[in-house]
Amino acid sequence: MRFLVIGSGGVGLGLSAFLLNAGQDVCLFSTKRSFDYLQRGFKVNGIFGEFAFGRGQYDLIKGFDEIDDSFDWVLITTKTYVNDRVAFELCRVKDRLKNTRLLVVQNGWGNAERFEGCFFKERVFSARIITGFYRKSPNEVEITVHADKMVLGNIFKKELSSQTQGVVDALNRGGFDAVVSEEVDKHLWAKLLYNCALNPLGAILRTEYGKLAEKPQTKRIMDRIIDEIFDVMHAYGYETFFKSAAEYKDVFYSKLIPLTYTHRSSMLQDIENLQKTEIDSLNGIVVRLGKDKGIPTPYNEFIVELIKAIEP
Repeated sequence: MRFLVIGSGGVGLGLSAFLLNAGQDVCLFSTKRSFDYLQRGFKVNGIFGEFAFGRGQYDLIKGFDEIDDSFDWVLITTKTYVNDRVAFELCRVKDRLKNTRLLVVQNGWGNAERFEGCFFKERVFSARIITGFYRKSPNEVEITVHADKMVLGNIFKKELSSQTQGVVDALNRGGFDAVVSEEVDKHLWAKLLYNCALNPLGAILRTEYGKLAEKPQTKRIMDRIIDEIFDVMHAYGYETFFKSAAEYKDVFYSKLIPLTYTHRSSMLQDIENLQKTEIDSLNGIVVRLGKDKGIPTPYNEFIVELIKAIEP
């Protein structure tokens, strides 16, 4: 299969490494800032081992007009705040992507919907990933933590989820655990709970995830964030794998945080790198959905305001 990976940050380069390791044909879509670095090759290291790829082992483009009709899959691994622009540009060249499927690999909720206007629900797939990809430089990524397998499926038409099997097989051959699921929406909500509780608070307090669970004050804040998300989720008829907020918290504190104890918030990395964060697609989407249903979300709203106050 031939993959176009839009977004040459940590997740994009990390997944590209596993696909290349499996013998797949990969083309990286790079920003001008990273293009010159990626001309020299890139490497991925960390808990899955070390991978290094020279420029001749993958293709590299820096403009949407360079996209052709050779791609089986387009992976969207950009930050969520550029989704509208990426969707607009892909719509411009959609005639070249008639046989191409999209896989959205991003944080938060509501991202796949940005692309269905151009590519229809049958060709837009989602992935949940709970792996720490730390971009050490424009062409070097370290994988620091890995809490669970990558999950792929279609949130709009669940019966089409099996169409991601080829991608799953390639990732597994390349050394990265992945599975197909008709319940990828439940996985996405579970990750949203995890991210909303930890990511912005870790950025605001500039501390590792594990330390947030050691203080009663930060635990109370995370508990209330989780409670509000469950209220919003249930109001819309969505489900995850936990019957209640209390059940989720038991797993959150006993399993999920210990697995990623030393992880450093991606929002903190963004802020330190003077970049915009993905707060709008995390706690921000909870606030927006809550307002639409008349559900108060004061803790999530306050977290959003604090992040926006320290964003560049």
